Amino acid sequence: MSHPSVSWPPAAEHDRRYAWWRGAGWLLVACSVLVAAHVPARAEDMIDNVLPAHCVAHVMDVPLMSHSGSPVIPVEINGKSGLAYVSFTQEDIGVFADPVMNYPVGRTFQLQTIAGQSYSFATTIKSLHIAQGEADNVPAIVVGDRLETINDQPVLGIIGYSVLSNYDVLLDFVAKRMILFRLSDAPGCTAMAQWLGAGVTPVTLIPNARGVLTGVELKVGDIPLRLEVEPGSNASVVRQKDARTVGLTHATLHDDPHVRTVVGRILVGHRHHFDNVTIGEWKDRALDVNVEKAKYNLLGMDFLRNRRVLMAFPQGVLYLTPPILSKDRDPRIPSALATHLATATVHETNGSTQ
Repeated sequence: MSHPSVSWPPAAEHDRRYAWWRGAGWLLVACSVLVAAHVPARAEDMIDNVLPAHCVAHVMDVPLMSHSGSPVIPVEINGKSGLAYVSFTQEDIGVFADPVMNYPVGRTFQLQTIAGQSYSFATTIKSLHIAQGEADNVPAIVVGDRLETINDQPVLGIIGYSVLSNYDVLLDFVAKRMILFRLSDAPGCTAMAQWLGAGVTPVTLIPNARGVLTGVELKVGDIPLRLEVEPGSNASVVRQKDARTVGLTHATLHDDPHVRTVVGRILVGHRHHFDNVTIGEWKDRALDVNVEKAKYNLLGMDFLRNRRVLMAFPQGVLYLTPPILSKDRDPRIPSALATHLATATVHETNGSTQ
């Protein structure tokens, strides 16, 4: 089964699970490191030279094990150590059905993926550890039965919106670190953009029909599109329907590189270069996208990588720094044409795997 980049059970079930996870977020906070002392921050009090310590009430600091493809973090699930993908558009926490994990089988429900609809079932995680935080008896869904490994470590699951939305989430792709935190009530601690340095752009987060706050407006020329912010995708994606809206015809796409994305089924499309894209205050910028028969649009790692990305969920704002030239490469991602939606890969039509 492919990674369900957007997933939800029926409305009543989703409301119950989301309400539980708001409580679970507080459990994770309660077990995390406290950064107290409401005093003026000194240089040595800064977290990664980004977050003033006196402005942060609770913090969990997690290394990013990958910065070019889908970001992964170390986790422990049911006592087993491994890795988990980080995904904003995965609404529930997801786990891969490794038989040795013995996940209980719960209610079956429908999933919406970038490729279409699928089905899965609810389960429960007995224990979840992320950095200094932990929670017990965690509701989850099964997102696949193929257990991947990265650097010989098993990928156990996907940490999604139900967890991340309880925090301000800093994905620092420069320092290769994820920081989950909550603001303190200290005076002068609301200008979050100043923490990230010069040139930071704030972008308003746009909720979808279920109130999930993961979208931003991207304009191609004067035409607005809603894209889901998704570091779990190595490429940005625009569905064919929206591509036609902004004037991309079959003739226009004919000479663009062909790509195909495997997400349970194969999405065939083209790689197109825009040079008139606006996101927030960034105007007339360049962006490459996969134009495919997808169910929704994604703003992926080809845009996010080498930046500090702050998803300030409580404030409803995405903060982006300008890209910083990376000093190294992730050897798992050899091409800008690669897309990695958890278990998805992109191939060029000549058959080579990217």
